[in-house]
Amino acid sequence: MKKLRIIVVIFAFILFFAHAYIVLANTENCIQLLHPIDTQVASVKAQGGIWEAFEKREYYREFSTVALHLDQKAIALIYTLDYVCSALDRIPRNDVSNYILPLWRKKGEEAFIKYQTEGYGYAIEEVMTWVKYANYFEKNYKRKLDFSKVRETIKKSQLLVDRFVNIVHKVRKTNKVKEVVKESKVLIAEFAKLHEEDPILKQADHENAAIPHASTLTESADEM
Repeated sequence: MKKLRIIVVIFAFILFFAHAYIVLANTENCIQLLHPIDTQVASVKAQGGIWEAFEKREYYREFSTVALHLDQKAIALIYTLDYVCSALDRIPRNDVSNYILPLWRKKGEEAFIKYQTEGYGYAIEEVMTWVKYANYFEKNYKRKLDFSKVRETIKKSQLLVDRFVNIVHKVRKTNKVKEVVKESKVLIAEFAKLHEEDPILKQADHENAAIPHASTLTESADEM
C-alpha cells in the first residue's frame, strides 16, 4: 500500500512537470511566432506610424485621420496577441484581481462588500462590479486556450500586418493617393473583422473587457 502511494505521488509529479513543460514550450513558441509581427509594427510605430508617413506627403495629408485609425488597429492587434501569449494556460492576474480576490476569498462576499462600502466608503454600485468580476475570474481563470487555434490567429494576423507595412512603403514611394487610402480603409475594416470573428481574439477581448475600471481601488492598494 505504501509503495502504491509512492507510485501515485511520483506519477502526479511527472504529470505536473510535464504539463508545466508543455505550457512553457507553448508560451515560448507563441512569443517566437509573434515576434516578427511585433517587430514590424514596432518599426512603423517608431517612425511615427502610417500617420507620420501621410503627414510628410502633401498629397496624403488630408487623409491623416484614416492613417491614424489604421495605426491604432495594428497596435491594438499586437497588444491583444501579446496578452494571448501570456494567457495560454489561464487568465492572468491584474492589478484589480490582485487586490479584490485575496480579500473576497478571505472575507466572503457579504463581508467584502461591507468592508469596501463602510470601511472605505466606495459606492455600492462600484463595489458590485468588483464582486461580479471576482465571481467571473474565480469561475473562468483556469480556462485553457487551444494553441493550434492561437497559431492560426497569429498566421492570419501576419497577413494583415504585412499589408500594413506595405502601405507605408506605398505612401513613401507613390502618389496613388486614392488607391492607398482605399486600401487603408479596407485594411482597417479587416483588422476590425479579425477582432470580431476570430475566436482567440474574441476570447482575449472578452476577458479584458470584463476587468472593471477601478483606478481608485488600485491606487488605494498601492498606499497600503
